[in-house]
Amino acid sequence: MIAVVSIKRANEIIDKCEPVGLFLVIEDDMFVGIDNSTGEAWTEEFTDLNKCLRWLHGGNLDETEEIKFEEQSV
Repeated sequence: MIAVVSIKRANEIIDKCEPVGLFLVIEDDMFVGIDNSTGEAWTEEFTDLNKCLRWLHGGNLDETEEIKFEEQSV
């Protein structure tokens, strides 16, 4: 399950690497995914919510870029 959090809460999660879990920040046209499932607070920024959610569910960044390229070439 992905918890939507504020920027302030996201910074606390990143600083302390707690609590463990998956988190999403929605700010204007930017989406920040925080994967703290292993206590390492991996963080990525996205302009597309679907790509952010795919990344949080285990997709790697190369796959999300490949999908973008395939979508554009259709």
